[in-house]
Amino acid sequence: MKIHLKRSVTVCLAMMLFLVSTFTAYAQTDNSSAGMMVKEYSGEDYARVVASPRGELTSSVQLELVEEGFRTVSIYSEVLCHVEVRKIKMSVSLQKSTSSGWTDVNRKVFTWEKEDYPNEYLSMATVSYNIGALSAGTYRLKGSYSVYELDGTLQEFRTVTTPGMEIR
Repeated sequence: MKIHLKRSVTVCLAMMLFLVSTFTAYAQTDNSSAGMMVKEYSGEDYARVVASPRGELTSSVQLELVEEGFRTVSIYSEVLCHVEVRKIKMSVSLQKSTSSGWTDVNRKVFTWEKEDYPNEYLSMATVSYNIGALSAGTYRLKGSYSVYELDGTLQEFRTVTTPGMEIR
């Protein structure tokens, strides 16, 4: 009787462990297909987001807001691709928190096209610039990235947003 009970408990535990590992594998598959792996970083004087979209063209995007002092911020944005592309379009918006939500304070759009760089391998783009004379408040960056395949058959679009950062 003890041997039969021991075997039954062992079989039940083995089945439970199998089911638990199956559910874990399913959840991991669902999470990775849902979109991007995103890591947010923030401190007293910076806010950064790094995303890995796992797309066919886009490898990673990074967006960073740094307070330089005297109500001036530094903005850095980057997109990296797995392959050479025909066109990269990047839109970076500095947004301020208001009572009705987030409002654009500054927006810049940048475009890189293969025809403008015929002797170079177009697979990444970066921008860096400063904005000054900001009023006190909470700010964040929103970046939108469009990448177009060389033959024009595929396009990927990604958007990321940094955490909010207080400017005094």
